[in-house]
Amino acid sequence: MNILIFLPTYNEKENIGDLIEEINKLNFNKEILIVDDNSNDGTIDIIKDKIKKFRNLKLIIRKSRRGRGFAGIRGLKYFIDSNNDIMVEMDADFSHHPRFIPDFLKFFPKYDIVIGSRLIKRGEELNRKKIRTIISIIANIIIRILLQTNIKDCTSGFRAFKKELLNRLDFDNFISINPEIVEELLYGCVLCNAKIKEVPIMYYERSGGRSKLNLKKLTKVFIGIIKIRLRGKKIIKKEI
Repeated sequence: MNILIFLPTYNEKENIGDLIEEINKLNFNKEILIVDDNSNDGTIDIIKDKIKKFRNLKLIIRKSRRGRGFAGIRGLKYFIDSNNDIMVEMDADFSHHPRFIPDFLKFFPKYDIVIGSRLIKRGEELNRKKIRTIISIIANIIIRILLQTNIKDCTSGFRAFKKELLNRLDFDNFISINPEIVEELLYGCVLCNAKIKEVPIMYYERSGGRSKLNLKKLTKVFIGIIKIRLRGKKIIKKEI
């Protein structure tokens, strides 16, 4: 299998260089795609230096319509047009450690999606404040109800997808601007009756840089998820 590892970034200078190095230690055929929302902290310079070292590293810089949702769609479209079979998406802040990726790949081709989960047996969170863990658990309960799924960690952005599945989704009809792209993509896969496997991971609270999520953004995410649910199957391609 050819694997694309997709990293959306914005101001991750403390993490991105080491993360690229760790990913390239993994022993399988891979391409790394970074979609950056025009970082202004030196992240782009670090990535460009790594491109000189790693021929499998690609960078797309977005200067308009910035946001996690738009960056996600750009990465998804790149994957669909590439020669890769599986796409792994992960955060660029080291909350998701590359060492778990080989565990994901063991479950293909049997499953369509593999999700790295903190909320199943042997899944854990490290160095995270208790209040954030409680918020995460409550949020996932609400999202499970809204999206009508039994998946425990609906907010996990550490996942792997088969291309055949993602080909069934109409990315031009997605509406997510913010981090709810994670749930919109998941909901589209649920509507397609995808075979989904959750595997345990250790989630690491970021040690470098600042989180982009705050109460205002969290509220927008929930509003976005409600809109996604109400739109139903509009995100699935119409069969001819």
